[in-house]
Amino acid sequence: MRKGICMLSQKKILVVEDNELNRQLLCQILGSEYDVLEAENGEEALEVLKQYGEGISLILLDIVMPVMDGYTFLSVMKENSEYSSIPVIVTTQNDAESDELAALSHGASDFVAKPYRPQIILHRVAGLINLRETAAVVNQVKYDRLTGLYSKEFFYQLMKDILMRNPDDRYDVICSDIENFKLINDVFGNTTGDQLLCGIAHMYEQEVKGMGICGRLNADQFVCMIEHREDYRDDIFRKANEQINNLLDGGTIVMKWGIYSAADRMLSAEQMCDRALLAARSIKGQYGKYYALYDDKLRSSLLHDQAIADSMEDALSGDQFQIYLQPKYRIIDGALAGAEALVRWEHPEWGVQSPANFIPLFEKNGFITKMDQYVWEKTCRVLQEWEDKGYPQIPVSVNVSRADIFNADLSCILQRSVKKYGLHPSRLHLEITESAYTETPSQIIDTVAHLREMGFVIEMDDFGSGYSSLNMLNNLPIDILKLDMQFIQSETAKPVSQGIMKFIISLARWMHLSVVAEGVETKEQLSRLEEAGCDYVQGYYFAKPMPCREFEKLLAEESVSTLFKNKKEESEPEEKKEVLILAEEDSTFRKQIKSGLKKEFCVFEACDGREVLRLLSWYKKRIAGVILSLTLPGPDVLAVAEQMKRDRDLESIPVIVSSEPDPEAEEKALEAGADDFIGSPFAVKSLLKRLRRTREAIHLRAREELFQADQGLYHGKEEGRESCSLWGEEGYGGTKKRI
Repeated sequence: MRKGICMLSQKKILVVEDNELNRQLLCQILGSEYDVLEAENGEEALEVLKQYGEGISLILLDIVMPVMDGYTFLSVMKENSEYSSIPVIVTTQNDAESDELAALSHGASDFVAKPYRPQIILHRVAGLINLRETAAVVNQVKYDRLTGLYSKEFFYQLMKDILMRNPDDRYDVICSDIENFKLINDVFGNTTGDQLLCGIAHMYEQEVKGMGICGRLNADQFVCMIEHREDYRDDIFRKANEQINNLLDGGTIVMKWGIYSAADRMLSAEQMCDRALLAARSIKGQYGKYYALYDDKLRSSLLHDQAIADSMEDALSGDQFQIYLQPKYRIIDGALAGAEALVRWEHPEWGVQSPANFIPLFEKNGFITKMDQYVWEKTCRVLQEWEDKGYPQIPVSVNVSRADIFNADLSCILQRSVKKYGLHPSRLHLEITESAYTETPSQIIDTVAHLREMGFVIEMDDFGSGYSSLNMLNNLPIDILKLDMQFIQSETAKPVSQGIMKFIISLARWMHLSVVAEGVETKEQLSRLEEAGCDYVQGYYFAKPMPCREFEKLLAEESVSTLFKNKKEESEPEEKKEVLILAEEDSTFRKQIKSGLKKEFCVFEACDGREVLRLLSWYKKRIAGVILSLTLPGPDVLAVAEQMKRDRDLESIPVIVSSEPDPEAEEKALEAGADDFIGSPFAVKSLLKRLRRTREAIHLRAREELFQADQGLYHGKEEGRESCSLWGEEGYGGTKKRI
C-alpha cells in the first residue's frame, strides 16, 4: 500500500531509447527517485505521451532510432501545445558541438553524451523539472488561464512598477464591462461565453500592442493602461463594440468603457481600476453611450452615495421612510380599485428624497431587502387600520426586489406579516420586475408559484421595458401584467395600426391576466388604453403618490375619478343593479348564462378563483350572489366558499356551487359553506329560482338570529333590572320598583 502511494506521488520520466541495455541503465539510475516509463522509438513515445500528457515531467531522448528518430519525434511533439512545454534531454553517442546545436535547435532543453554519468544525469533532470515547475507557477500567477492576458494581481503590480518608473509621464486606465454577460452564458452556453471572452482579450492585445499593457480583472471585465490621450470619442468605442458583436453569432453585446486619467499617484493601482469601472457602470443602460470619463461630477455622486449609505440604518430605525400610496382606478367605471405602496425618505436635513436618489444604491449594497420588509410591514398595518375603520378592502401592491427572491425565508416573512395583522394574502399584491424573471427564471418561478399557492396575488412589473418574451409569459406564475410607463408612452404615440399594445392586452386576457397601465399622464393615453381593453390605470393624470392619510380620504368617499365621468354616466344603469359573480371555466356557457341574467343583474364573469376574490373585494356591498364552478383553476373553489363564510362582510352573500351531478361533490360543497348546489349545465330559470330561494333562506336565517339576539338581550335586561332593584333596595333603602 505504501509503495502504491509513493508511486502516485513520484514524478514520471519517459526514456526513449532503442538500445535495451542503455534503456535499462537509465531506468536504474532514475528509478529510485522517479516513476520511469519506457519507449523503444519515437512512435511508441508519442503513444505514451497521448496516454499521460503533461503528467510526464521530463523526456530522455535518443536521436538515432528505427521507425521514428529523435529529431522527428521532437518536431511532432513541439507542434502539439499539450506536450510542447515538457523538457527534453537529448542523449547521443557523439558529444560534438554540431550535434548539441542540432538537438537544441529542434527544441531540446539540454544535451548529455554517452556513456551516462549517473550524478550528472540526476542533477540535470532535477534542475530542468524544478525550472519547469517554477515557470508554471509564475505563469499561473502572471497570466489569466482562459484569455492569456495578465492576471489581475500581476497587472496591478506591473501597473505600479510602470507608474513608479515614469513619474512624469501621463497614463490612462481603461476598464470595460459587458452588460448582462450572465444572460449570454445562459442563452448561448458557457463554451460560447468563454470563446467570446477570448475574442475580446485578443482585440485588447491588438489595440494595445506596443502602447501599453492589458489584463483581465474579473469574469467579463478587462483593463488596459495606455499613454494618455485627449481625443476619446464615442465612435472609437462604438466600432470596438461592433467588432465584439461580430464574435457572437445571433446575439447582441453591449459593452461599456470607463476611463480614469492616472493623475493622482497616491492612489493604488486597484483604486484607479475601480474608478475606471465606476465610470463604465455610470452609463449602464444608456443607449448610444459607449464610454465615460471619471471626473469630479462622478466623484461628487459617489460621495453622495456614501452619505446615503452612512445614514440608511439610522433612517430605518428612526422611521424616516414613509409609505406613499398612488391610486389605481378601474377603467370600466372609474372606481378606486387599489393602490401601489411607494416609499419616500423624509430626511431631517436633506428634506423629502425621491426613491430615484436611494433605491438604486440600496439595490447595489443589499439594504433593499431590509427596506422592502419595512414597507411590507407598514403596508399591512395600514390595511388593518382601514379594515378597522370600515373602509373598502382594496388591495395594495408592494415591490419585491431581485434580492428578496434569493431569500429562502421570503414566503415565511410575507406570511408572518399578513398573519400578524389578520389579513388575507390576496390583499397584498406582490410586484416583481420583469427583468428578474429573465435573470433567475427557474428560482423565481418556483418561489412565485409557492407565493401564489399561499394566496398572494402576483404582478409582473415593468412589462415592456426591454426584456420581454411573449413565450416566457406563458410559463410564469402571475396574475396581473403591469405595463411599463415608457412602453405606454411609446405605444400611445404610434398610430393604432402600428402598435402592439392591443395585441399584448388581448394576449393577457386570453391568459386570464388582468392588465394595469402605469405612468398614464394624458387623456389621450387613457383613451387608447380604454380602446385596447386595459383593466386598470395609475399615473399622474389621476393622482400623484400621496401620504396614507390623504389616501384615506379617497377611501372614505369611495372615490370615483371625475376623469372617467363620461364612462361613469354611460354605465350608470349598471351601477344601480345588484352584482352577480359568475365563475365558470367554459366561456361559451358563461356567455350564455350572462345573456339570460343581464336584465336583472350586473353580471361579472370570472375565469378563476383569484378573479372571484378580487371581485368580492371590490363589489361586496352590491353582490346578490356568487355562482362557483368546481372546475375553476386557481385557488380551490371550496376554499373560496369557506373564506366567504368566515368573512363578516361576505358571509351573507349566497354561494351556489355548480358541477356535473355528483352526490359526493354536492356534500363537500355544502360542508364547505355553500348555500346550494346545482348540476351543470343548468338553465337560467333554474338558477334564478335557486338564487331567490337561497336569498330568502339567508334572509330568514338572519331574522331568526336577530330575534334570538333580541331575546337574549331582553332576558339580560330582566336580570339586570332585578339586580338593580335589589341593589337599590338594599343599598339605598328605596322601595322596590315594578317593571
